[in-house]
Amino acid sequence: MSLDVIPFLKWGDCPSKDENTPDILDIKVCDLETFDTEYSENVQVLLHTPNGLEYRILPLKSHMSKNASLLKFWKQGVRERKIKKDSRIKIRTWIGESKNGFPIRRYIVEF
Repeated sequence: MSLDVIPFLKWGDCPSKDENTPDILDIKVCDLETFDTEYSENVQVLLHTPNGLEYRILPLKSHMSKNASLLKFWKQGVRERKIKKDSRIKIRTWIGESKNGFPIRRYIVEF
């Protein structure tokens, strides 16, 4: 599928602010290699939705943000072979608080 027709996952659709009840993204890995767009570093995945599996572009790190935690999880998982093509992973995410008291998106990746 051409990347120009695949929608981006929108983090605004994951509004949880509670670590105990995070939003959960259930994804199937399509590609291990990340790619850059004008705004972010990304990877192509299949997202489990109520309508079945749907292609999405998963933004791993915005170029405008210092928060590289999801990109680090991804690269470490690939390096350690926990993330492989066609593997299934879950990303738990919520909006937490940074050390400076600002809102920051937090992630836990389950391989």
